[in-house]
Order: sequence, then structure tokens, then C-alpha cells
Amino acid sequence: MMQWHRCLHSGLNAAERGDPAPANLYGPKGMLLLGYRGGWTFYPADGGPPRQQPARLNEPDGQKIRALWADFLDAIRSGRRPFSDIEEGHRASVCLLLGIISLRLGRSVAWDPEREETLGDPEASRLLRRAYRAGWTYPE
Repeated sequence: MMQWHRCLHSGLNAAERGDPAPANLYGPKGMLLLGYRGGWTFYPADGGPPRQQPARLNEPDGQKIRALWADFLDAIRSGRRPFSDIEEGHRASVCLLLGIISLRLGRSVAWDPEREETLGDPEASRLLRRAYRAGWTYPE
């Protein structure tokens, strides 16, 4: 089970790290604070020491777009998985979509990543899909 929560102000030094709106992911093994520009910090549920990874951004714009494109092209040439694989993109998209649902509902949402569904939350589940225009259907 995983729970997503976005907070505008976090007591975990987010503002000091340059992250005005971090995302907190809560799971059975601990809490992961994902910052916009400040990297990430993992706080283990067992009370162990936190692990941190600072952001590695390219200046002057603070992005890694060139490096990601270079890695993608190299992965095509070599046949390996790229650093930013489609599976990673899917997981990131799910986190963002759950954040939007959480924001709309005004509360946290419990998520089962194996089954890719909310846990005991019909209201949140309804927001996972949208109504299609006449003549179009959601693929089952």
C-alpha cells in the first residue's frame, strides 16, 4: 500500500532546500520526500537514519533535458533500457495523477501499486477515469 500527500509547507526543511511544494509518498517501508529542486530524502519506518540524494541539475536552467535525451539515444543504439524508462514514466505519472485526485478530494488517497487501484475508496476510484465522448469507450 502507498499513500500520496502533497503539502505546501513541510516541516522537513523543504523550503530551505528550495522546494516550496514537495511531495510526500508514504509506504510500508517509510516516507519519501520528493523535492522539486532539492533532491529526495527517505525516512525509514523502522526509525533508521534517513537517506538523502541531492538534486543533480544542470545550470543555468536547473534541468537535465540534454542528458536525458543523450541517454535515450544511447539506449536505442546499445539496446539497453534508458535511465528514464517508460516504466519509470508510468510510475511518475501515477504519482502525479494520485496527487491530483488527492488535491481534488482534499485528503490522502491509499493506493495499491500491484493492482493499480485505490484501497476502499470508491470516490477516488471514480476519478481514475473520465467520461468519454459518444462513440468512444475505455479499453477493458
